[in-house]
Amino acid sequence: MRTPWSALLLAVAAVACTDRTISAPTPFVTQLTADRLGAPNDDDDRGIVGGVFTETDDATGNAVVAFARRADGTLRYIANYPTGGQGLGGANVVDPLQSQYAVALTPDHQYLYAVNAATNSVAAFAVKHNGLEPLGTYASNGATPVSLAATDRVLYVLNKGSNTVTGFRIERGHLVPQSRWTRSLSPNASGAAAIRFDNHAHLLAVTERVSNSIDVFTVRDGQLSTTSVLTQSAGAVPFGFDWTPRHQLVASEAGSGSASSYSAFRNGSLSVRSAAVSTQQRAPCWLISTHDGRFVYTANAGSNSVTGFAVSPGGTLTILTPSGMTGVLGAGATPLDLDVSQDSKFLYVLKAGANSIGAFAVSRDGSLTNLPDGVGGLSARAGQMGIAAY
Repeated sequence: MRTPWSALLLAVAAVACTDRTISAPTPFVTQLTADRLGAPNDDDDRGIVGGVFTETDDATGNAVVAFARRADGTLRYIANYPTGGQGLGGANVVDPLQSQYAVALTPDHQYLYAVNAATNSVAAFAVKHNGLEPLGTYASNGATPVSLAATDRVLYVLNKGSNTVTGFRIERGHLVPQSRWTRSLSPNASGAAAIRFDNHAHLLAVTERVSNSIDVFTVRDGQLSTTSVLTQSAGAVPFGFDWTPRHQLVASEAGSGSASSYSAFRNGSLSVRSAAVSTQQRAPCWLISTHDGRFVYTANAGSNSVTGFAVSPGGTLTILTPSGMTGVLGAGATPLDLDVSQDSKFLYVLKAGANSIGAFAVSRDGSLTNLPDGVGGLSARAGQMGIAAY
C-alpha cells in the first residue's frame, strides 16, 4: 500500500521528480588524528583507499559530509565541512534541488566542489589524506546552482534559476571565472536537472525535466559552442544521466518510470538506441554508469530500490532483474542520488530517509550485494543532496 510519503514523492516526480570569491577560505583543521582517507594510522584506518561525499544542503549553513572508503567497500564517517553558503533544505524537505551532481569530484580526485543553491555559489575543497581542505566559496555567476560538471581543468555550473551554464578554469582547485563561458539553454528548456561532460570532454549535456528535453553543447579547449543541440526525451521527465565510454548517453525518466539510451555524435545530436525501457519501479530519478559502461543503475525514490541495466556495445539496455529490484534499500530509505567507486566495484546511494549512505558490492554480472550503511553527519529527510565517490 502506498504511504502518504511515497504518494507525495510520486506526485512531485510526475511534474518535476522531485574569479570573485564570496567568502575567504577558512583555515583547515584536522578533525581527528585517526580520521584518515589514506596513510593508515591504526587498525581502523588500514585499507582506506578512497572517499564518498554528500552535502547537507542546509538552509542555515550548508556542509559537505565526508566518509572514508575502505578496500572492502565499507565506509567510515570523517567530518562535516562547511561550504561557506546556504542550501535549500530543512526539516522534512526532500529533494529540494531536484538535481543530480550537486557535488562533483575532478576525475583525478584532487578536488571536490559543492553547490550552495540558496546563495548562488560553489564551494571548493582539496581532497587530502586527512579529510578536506577548504579552498574558498565562489559566485556561480547565475541563479540557483544545482549541478556541476568537472574535468581536471574546467568546471561548469548549471544555474537552474537563470537557465544557464557557466564555466570556470580550475587553478590548483580554485575557480577562475571565464567571462565568455556562459551559455543559455535552449529557449524552451525548463526544469534543468543535471549537467555532465562525456568521457572525453568533447560534449556537455543538460537534462531538463519539465520540457522533456536534453541539451548538448560541443566543447573545445573548455569553451562551449554558442548554442546547443536540442533532443526531445524518449521518456517522460528526463532527470539523471551519465555517459558511457562509447559516446552513449543514458538517462533516467522519473515520469515514465524508465531509462533511455542514445548514441551521441560530435555535433551534439543524439540518436535513440533504447526508448523508455521500464525499471518496473517508481520514480527512477537518478542514474549512474560503471566506468567501463557495461552497466547503469537508477535510484528509485518511490520504491526504495536500485534498478540495474546491462548496456550492449551498441547502446541498447537490458534490465538485469525482471522485477527491477536489483538492489533493495529498505523501507523509508528515500534514495536521492548514487555513484560508483573509482574501480566500479562498489555502488553508493544517498538514503535521505535513513540519514545514511547505502552501499553495495557490484559483481561481474552487474548484480548487487548489500554492505553496511555509512552512518554519520546526516539528518533524515533534511534536504541533503548529491553524492560523489572515488
